[in-house]
Amino acid sequence: RDTLYIINTDTFGRGDDDLGRQLMAKFVLQLSQQTPKPHAIAFYNAGVKLLTRTSACVDGFKALEHDGVDLIACGTCVDFFKLRDDLRVGRISDMRDIVATMNASATVITV
Repeated sequence: RDTLYIINTDTFGRGDDDLGRQLMAKFVLQLSQQTPKPHAIAFYNAGVKLLTRTSACVDGFKALEHDGVDLIACGTCVDFFKLRDDLRVGRISDMRDIVATMNASATVITV
């Protein structure tokens, strides 16, 4: 459990955004159902949108959080998109915490 995932967008891959959102939801669901799980997932830029009430990924992230995965949302990004009241999962932190988590992780995977 020494893997950190970085999610910096609300879509999976480049191309059609609707397809990308569907793929991201499938990715999160699969990640929540497999082992081993990462020890943390850091969200910045548009990635923080995935933690909101309108995201199709919320249930998958809630399952991951329930299993002990630390979900770290960049507070600057949350405030930029005005999402503080819409977050349904994860915790708001800062870039210092995200960088420290990156440095402490044996493996960092950007999605």
